[in-house]
Amino acid sequence: MTKLHNLLQQKKYLIMGILNFTPDSFSDGGDFFNVEDALKQVEKMIIEGADIIDIGCESTGPGAEKVSVEDEILRLETILPHLRAKYPDVLFSIDTYKKEVAEYALKTGVDILNDVYGAKGNDMSIVAAKYDVPIIVMHNGGTAKGNEISSLVAELRESVDICLESGVKKENIIVDPGIGLGFGKEAEENLIITNELQELERLGCTILYAASRKSTTDFILGGGTNPKDRDVVSAVLSLEAIRRGAKIVRMHNVKIMKETIDAYNFVNKASKK
Repeated sequence: MTKLHNLLQQKKYLIMGILNFTPDSFSDGGDFFNVEDALKQVEKMIIEGADIIDIGCESTGPGAEKVSVEDEILRLETILPHLRAKYPDVLFSIDTYKKEVAEYALKTGVDILNDVYGAKGNDMSIVAAKYDVPIIVMHNGGTAKGNEISSLVAELRESVDICLESGVKKENIIVDPGIGLGFGKEAEENLIITNELQELERLGCTILYAASRKSTTDFILGGGTNPKDRDVVSAVLSLEAIRRGAKIVRMHNVKIMKETIDAYNFVNKASKK
Protein backbone atom coordinates (compact mmCIF):
# COMPACT_ATOMS: atom_id res chain seq x y z
CA MET A 1 0.00 0.00 0.00
CA THR A 2 1.40 3.39 -1.02
CA LYS A 3 1.61 6.50 1.16
CA LEU A 4 -1.20 7.98 -0.91
CA HIS A 5 -3.52 5.07 -0.13
CA ASN A 6 -2.75 5.36 3.56
CA LEU A 7 -3.59 9.05 3.46
CA LEU A 8 -6.83 8.45 1.54
CA GLN A 9 -7.88 6.02 4.26
CA GLN A 10 -7.15 8.58 6.97
CA LYS A 11 -8.89 11.55 5.30
CA LYS A 12 -12.05 11.96 3.23
CA TYR A 13 -10.48 14.52 0.90
CA LEU A 14 -6.93 15.54 0.04
CA ILE A 15 -5.65 18.95 -1.03
CA MET A 16 -2.88 19.02 -3.63
CA GLY A 17 -0.92 22.26 -3.46
CA ILE A 18 0.71 23.55 -6.64
CA LEU A 19 4.37 24.54 -7.00
CA ASN A 20 5.04 26.08 -10.41
CA PHE A 21 8.83 26.05 -10.65
CA THR A 22 8.63 27.84 -13.99
CA PRO A 23 9.13 31.38 -15.32
CA ASP A 24 5.87 31.43 -17.32
CA SER A 25 3.01 29.97 -15.29
CA PHE A 26 -0.35 31.51 -16.17
CA SER A 27 -1.33 31.67 -12.49
CA ASP A 28 1.68 33.09 -10.70
CA GLY A 29 4.02 34.27 -13.45
CA GLY A 30 7.28 32.85 -12.14
CA ASP A 31 6.79 33.99 -8.52
CA PHE A 32 8.50 30.83 -7.25
CA PHE A 33 11.17 30.28 -9.90
CA ASN A 34 14.08 30.27 -7.47
CA VAL A 35 14.94 27.87 -4.69
CA GLU A 36 14.41 30.22 -1.74
CA ASP A 37 10.96 31.37 -2.85
CA ALA A 38 9.94 27.85 -3.84
CA LEU A 39 10.92 26.42 -0.44
CA LYS A 40 9.00 29.19 1.34
CA GLN A 41 5.92 28.55 -0.77
CA VAL A 42 6.00 24.81 -0.11
CA GLU A 43 6.40 25.40 3.62
CA LYS A 44 3.45 27.82 3.51
CA MET A 45 1.24 25.29 1.69
CA ILE A 46 2.13 22.50 4.11
CA ILE A 47 1.36 24.69 7.13
CA GLU A 48 -1.95 25.69 5.54
CA GLY A 49 -2.99 22.06 5.08
CA ALA A 50 -1.66 20.66 1.81
CA ASP A 51 -1.55 16.86 1.75
CA ILE A 52 0.34 16.64 -1.56
CA ILE A 53 2.68 19.07 -3.31
CA ASP A 54 2.53 18.90 -7.11
CA ILE A 55 5.76 20.12 -8.71
CA GLY A 56 5.69 21.39 -12.28
CA CYS A 57 8.78 22.49 -14.19
CA GLU A 58 7.04 23.16 -17.50
CA SER A 59 3.92 25.26 -17.87
CA THR A 60 1.05 23.54 -19.70
CA GLY A 61 -1.03 26.71 -20.01
CA PRO A 62 -2.12 28.08 -23.40
CA GLY A 63 0.86 29.43 -25.36
CA ALA A 64 3.47 28.24 -22.86
CA GLU A 65 6.97 27.57 -24.13
CA LYS A 66 8.03 23.94 -24.52
CA VAL A 67 10.83 22.76 -22.26
CA SER A 68 13.34 20.07 -23.26
CA VAL A 69 13.85 16.92 -21.20
CA GLU A 70 17.30 18.14 -20.20
CA ASP A 71 16.08 21.56 -19.05
CA GLU A 72 13.13 20.11 -17.17
CA ILE A 73 15.40 17.72 -15.28
CA LEU A 74 17.84 20.58 -14.61
CA ARG A 75 15.04 22.59 -13.03
CA LEU A 76 14.02 19.60 -10.92
CA GLU A 77 17.61 19.03 -9.82
CA THR A 78 17.59 22.59 -8.50
CA ILE A 79 14.63 22.12 -6.18
CA LEU A 80 13.53 18.50 -5.68
CA PRO A 81 16.44 17.18 -3.54
CA HIS A 82 15.99 20.16 -1.16
CA LEU A 83 12.26 19.47 -0.81
CA ARG A 84 12.67 15.75 -0.28
CA ALA A 85 15.34 16.30 2.37
CA LYS A 86 13.40 19.00 4.21
CA TYR A 87 10.02 17.24 4.09
CA PRO A 88 10.67 13.48 4.22
CA ASP A 89 7.07 12.63 5.12
CA VAL A 90 5.26 14.88 2.63
CA LEU A 91 3.76 13.41 -0.53
CA PHE A 92 5.18 14.91 -3.72
CA SER A 93 3.88 14.47 -7.26
CA ILE A 94 5.57 15.42 -10.50
CA ASP A 95 3.57 17.15 -13.21
CA THR A 96 5.25 15.89 -16.38
CA TYR A 97 4.46 13.95 -19.55
CA LYS A 98 8.07 12.95 -20.24
CA LYS A 99 9.14 9.48 -19.09
CA GLU A 100 12.79 10.52 -18.57
CA VAL A 101 11.73 13.34 -16.26
CA ALA A 102 9.35 10.99 -14.45
CA GLU A 103 12.11 8.43 -13.85
CA TYR A 104 14.49 11.07 -12.51
CA ALA A 105 11.79 12.40 -10.19
CA LEU A 106 10.87 8.94 -8.88
CA LYS A 107 14.51 8.09 -8.22
CA THR A 108 14.85 11.39 -6.33
CA GLY A 109 11.88 10.66 -4.11
CA VAL A 110 8.65 11.72 -5.81
CA ASP A 111 5.63 9.60 -4.85
CA ILE A 112 3.07 10.21 -7.64
CA LEU A 113 3.13 10.78 -11.40
CA ASN A 114 0.80 13.42 -12.87
CA ASP A 115 0.46 13.12 -16.65
CA VAL A 116 -1.55 15.70 -18.62
CA TYR A 117 -1.63 13.36 -21.63
CA GLY A 118 -3.33 10.53 -19.78
CA ALA A 119 -0.60 7.93 -20.41
CA LYS A 120 -1.30 8.10 -24.14
CA GLY A 121 1.71 7.82 -26.42
CA ASN A 122 4.45 8.54 -23.89
CA ASP A 123 5.17 5.31 -21.93
CA MET A 124 4.27 6.96 -18.62
CA SER A 125 2.17 3.94 -17.69
CA ILE A 126 5.24 1.73 -18.09
CA VAL A 127 7.18 3.97 -15.71
CA ALA A 128 4.32 3.91 -13.18
CA ALA A 129 4.19 0.11 -13.32
CA LYS A 130 7.96 -0.24 -13.05
CA TYR A 131 8.11 1.83 -9.85
CA ASP A 132 4.70 0.70 -8.55
CA VAL A 133 3.48 4.25 -7.91
CA PRO A 134 0.15 6.05 -8.35
CA ILE A 135 -0.38 7.82 -11.66
CA ILE A 136 -2.82 10.62 -12.42
CA VAL A 137 -4.18 10.28 -15.95
CA MET A 138 -5.73 13.50 -17.21
CA HIS A 139 -8.13 13.86 -20.10
CA ASN A 140 -6.61 16.19 -22.67
CA GLY A 141 -8.86 17.52 -25.42
CA GLY A 142 -12.45 18.47 -26.06
CA THR A 143 -15.53 16.30 -25.66
CA ALA A 144 -18.51 15.59 -27.89
CA LYS A 145 -20.95 18.51 -27.68
CA GLY A 146 -24.16 17.43 -26.01
CA ASN A 147 -22.52 14.24 -24.82
CA GLU A 148 -19.67 15.72 -22.78
CA ILE A 149 -19.55 13.41 -19.80
CA SER A 150 -20.06 10.17 -21.75
CA SER A 151 -17.25 10.91 -24.19
CA LEU A 152 -15.04 12.04 -21.29
CA VAL A 153 -15.61 8.77 -19.44
CA ALA A 154 -14.96 6.75 -22.61
CA GLU A 155 -11.66 8.51 -23.32
CA LEU A 156 -10.51 8.30 -19.71
CA ARG A 157 -11.34 4.59 -19.81
CA GLU A 158 -8.79 4.31 -22.63
CA SER A 159 -6.17 5.82 -20.32
CA VAL A 160 -7.14 3.46 -17.51
CA ASP A 161 -6.90 0.47 -19.87
CA ILE A 162 -3.45 1.58 -21.09
CA CYS A 163 -2.27 1.67 -17.48
CA LEU A 164 -3.76 -1.71 -16.62
CA GLU A 165 -2.22 -3.30 -19.72
CA SER A 166 1.18 -1.90 -18.65
CA GLY A 167 0.84 -3.53 -15.24
CA VAL A 168 -0.31 -0.56 -13.16
CA LYS A 169 -2.53 -1.66 -10.29
CA LYS A 170 -6.11 -0.39 -10.52
CA GLU A 171 -5.86 1.23 -7.09
CA ASN A 172 -2.85 3.23 -8.35
CA ILE A 173 -4.82 4.95 -11.12
CA ILE A 174 -6.27 8.42 -10.49
CA VAL A 175 -8.47 10.07 -13.13
CA ASP A 176 -8.58 13.81 -13.83
CA PRO A 177 -11.23 15.27 -16.22
CA GLY A 178 -8.78 17.88 -17.51
CA ILE A 179 -10.64 21.09 -16.74
CA GLY A 180 -9.31 24.06 -18.68
CA LEU A 181 -9.11 25.88 -22.00
CA GLY A 182 -5.50 24.69 -22.32
CA PHE A 183 -6.82 21.14 -22.37
CA GLY A 184 -9.34 21.73 -25.13
CA LYS A 185 -12.47 22.63 -23.17
CA GLU A 186 -14.51 25.85 -23.12
CA ALA A 187 -15.94 27.15 -19.85
CA GLU A 188 -19.47 25.87 -20.48
CA GLU A 189 -18.07 22.41 -21.19
CA ASN A 190 -16.06 22.46 -17.96
CA LEU A 191 -19.15 23.43 -15.96
CA ILE A 192 -21.15 20.55 -17.44
CA ILE A 193 -18.33 18.15 -16.57
CA THR A 194 -18.16 19.53 -13.03
CA ASN A 195 -21.91 19.18 -12.57
CA GLU A 196 -21.85 15.55 -13.75
CA LEU A 197 -18.50 14.54 -12.25
CA GLN A 198 -20.03 11.62 -10.36
CA GLU A 199 -20.22 9.76 -13.69
CA LEU A 200 -16.44 9.28 -13.50
CA GLU A 201 -17.02 6.90 -10.61
CA ARG A 202 -17.96 4.33 -13.26
CA LEU A 203 -14.23 4.00 -13.92
CA GLY A 204 -13.60 2.67 -10.41
CA CYS A 205 -10.66 5.00 -9.79
CA THR A 206 -9.91 7.87 -7.41
CA ILE A 207 -11.05 11.19 -8.93
CA LEU A 208 -8.88 14.33 -8.92
CA TYR A 209 -10.33 17.74 -9.81
CA ALA A 210 -8.16 20.67 -10.90
CA ALA A 211 -9.91 23.90 -11.87
CA SER A 212 -7.88 26.30 -9.74
CA ARG A 213 -7.53 29.77 -11.31
CA LYS A 214 -8.31 28.42 -14.78
CA SER A 215 -10.33 30.17 -17.46
CA THR A 216 -13.61 28.71 -16.21
CA THR A 217 -13.20 30.61 -12.93
CA ASP A 218 -12.56 33.79 -14.94
CA PHE A 219 -15.71 33.08 -16.98
CA ILE A 220 -17.78 32.79 -13.79
CA LEU A 221 -16.40 36.12 -12.56
CA GLY A 222 -17.31 37.85 -15.82
CA GLY A 223 -13.93 37.79 -17.57
CA GLY A 224 -10.80 39.91 -17.45
CA THR A 225 -9.77 38.94 -13.93
CA ASN A 226 -6.30 38.37 -12.52
CA PRO A 227 -5.70 34.65 -11.87
CA LYS A 228 -4.78 35.39 -8.24
CA ASP A 229 -8.26 36.88 -7.70
CA ARG A 230 -10.02 33.62 -8.63
CA ASP A 231 -9.29 31.55 -5.51
CA VAL A 232 -12.74 31.74 -3.90
CA VAL A 233 -14.45 30.64 -7.12
CA SER A 234 -11.81 27.91 -7.50
CA ALA A 235 -12.63 26.64 -4.01
CA VAL A 236 -16.39 26.65 -4.69
CA LEU A 237 -15.94 24.65 -7.90
CA SER A 238 -13.64 22.24 -6.08
CA LEU A 239 -16.15 21.80 -3.27
CA GLU A 240 -18.84 21.00 -5.82
CA ALA A 241 -16.46 18.43 -7.31
CA ILE A 242 -15.97 16.91 -3.86
CA ARG A 243 -19.75 16.68 -3.45
CA ARG A 244 -19.82 14.75 -6.72
CA GLY A 245 -17.08 12.25 -5.91
CA ALA A 246 -13.66 13.93 -6.14
CA LYS A 247 -11.23 12.79 -3.44
CA ILE A 248 -8.32 15.06 -4.39
CA VAL A 249 -8.53 18.75 -5.33
CA ARG A 250 -5.58 20.59 -6.84
CA MET A 251 -5.30 24.20 -5.64
CA HIS A 252 -3.01 27.22 -5.76
CA ASN A 253 -4.47 28.71 -2.58
CA VAL A 254 -4.37 25.89 -0.04
CA LYS A 255 -5.61 28.03 2.87
CA ILE A 256 -8.90 28.96 1.20
CA MET A 257 -9.50 25.37 0.09
CA LYS A 258 -8.75 23.96 3.55
CA GLU A 259 -11.12 26.43 5.20
CA THR A 260 -13.82 25.66 2.62
CA ILE A 261 -13.55 21.92 3.24
CA ASP A 262 -13.45 22.37 7.02
CA ALA A 263 -16.58 24.55 6.90
CA TYR A 264 -18.33 22.01 4.67
CA ASN A 265 -17.46 19.17 7.03
CA PHE A 266 -18.52 21.22 10.07
CA VAL A 267 -21.92 22.06 8.61
CA ASN A 268 -22.57 18.48 7.54
CA LYS A 269 -21.54 17.13 10.92
CA ALA A 270 -23.85 19.62 12.67
CA SER A 271 -26.76 18.72 10.39
CA LYS A 272 -26.51 15.04 11.35
CA LYS A 273 -26.80 15.63 15.10
